[in-house]
Amino acid sequence: MESALTAPPAPPAELAGLRRWPVSLVLAGVMFLVLFDSLAVATALPQIGREFAISPDQLQWVITLYSLSIGGFLLLGGRVCDLWGRRRLIVTSLGVNTFGLLLAGATSSLPLLFAGRVLQGLGAAFAIPAALASAAALFPEEPWRSRVFAVVAAAANSAGLAGAVCGGVITSYWGWRWIFLAVVPVGLVAMLAALRLLPPDQPTAGRRSLDVTGALLATGGLVILIYGATRVAEQGVSGPAPAIVVAGLLLLAVLVPLERRIRDPLLKPALFRSRSLTASCLAFAAHSASYAAIVVVGSLHLQEIHGLSAAQTGLVLAPVLLGSLISAAPAGWLVRRYGPRTVVTVALTLCAGSLAGVAVGTGGSLPVVIAWLVAWGLSAGPVYVALTRECISTAAPEDRGSASALFESTNHVGGALSVAAFLTLLGAGVGYGTVQLVGAAVVGLGILATIGLMPRSKPQTRT
Repeated sequence: MESALTAPPAPPAELAGLRRWPVSLVLAGVMFLVLFDSLAVATALPQIGREFAISPDQLQWVITLYSLSIGGFLLLGGRVCDLWGRRRLIVTSLGVNTFGLLLAGATSSLPLLFAGRVLQGLGAAFAIPAALASAAALFPEEPWRSRVFAVVAAAANSAGLAGAVCGGVITSYWGWRWIFLAVVPVGLVAMLAALRLLPPDQPTAGRRSLDVTGALLATGGLVILIYGATRVAEQGVSGPAPAIVVAGLLLLAVLVPLERRIRDPLLKPALFRSRSLTASCLAFAAHSASYAAIVVVGSLHLQEIHGLSAAQTGLVLAPVLLGSLISAAPAGWLVRRYGPRTVVTVALTLCAGSLAGVAVGTGGSLPVVIAWLVAWGLSAGPVYVALTRECISTAAPEDRGSASALFESTNHVGGALSVAAFLTLLGAGVGYGTVQLVGAAVVGLGILATIGLMPRSKPQTRT
């Protein structure tokens, strides 16, 4: 069944006159732009709260609405990409994201600020699968396929780093509105660059329609699931939040048998029979859990155990993102030389080992903890590059958007559920080190999924 999902080379007409590095940078720029504000806005929350005179429970919606919209609409965005065309969707979603930035930055109304955040998340949800699918379609051969995924991964990882660093500077010197407004002209330039450099969309074979029922179930289920996990993380398991999580899971469970009977399903059942995609999604979900253990649990641990301020904690965690950016650079060569299965297994082993090191050294020397954090960051780049390449490259051309969206959804859902679980454990009195060891154990399951499910691929020595 794996062979049915193996992608043939892209049509020559689509690749004619392709300027490889400029196109790679456009796709990387798309990922960077739509993810930049995911962390940048967190630094502006105190200023936003003071200006609108709102309580912390209302203020958290500036973050939550973005997370809900991007996580909830990814699957729909992936299917629309397959039906409508990659370049068309990239340009449109950049426009939606840019308008959301303008609305959020220029408004004096809290509801319009919330609306701007929703539009930013929607733009990202549609842009991400389109950009990843374009990378696989436009670069069918090595070494360029691994190179472009390395560039895209570096952009996605650096977006969070740049947002965390630049957000504080922009907020301090120009005010919170410029976190949004400063990106607007860059978004417009990116739209023009995508129109100019990306090849036109190829006509789709046959008539295909959007599975509206599946789209509603998938989107509703994901939104409810992520929202419920967010509520669990904030309120614990004593309130209605666990029931919300169960409701989201039930909606997604209804989606599975429905998709088997639909002529043009939102997610083709053949996708789930792909060992490459299944292994990639499970491994990525496990890595998302480790990210939550490092960044969320680690941030609390650094402040409570080591007595750091919030600003000092941000500086200590910055090498994590920087390490992932640095390690993405050679990841393409490593994948070509040793194959994605080996690269992911080794990187996840480093990820689990460094997380266990952080857990064991919870109350020990801060420099030792930082060293383990840096080691964890170095594991992140190869994981993202190898898994993204393996997952999307093995999907059929007409399903690459859906495969990209399913892959990215595991990141948002896995991260949200992990945060909820870890904070619940902390609330029950479990120690920081034990919770981080749980995260390391989850990564171990990801290693087993990689070894057991991901097919061996023939390494390529060409550089």
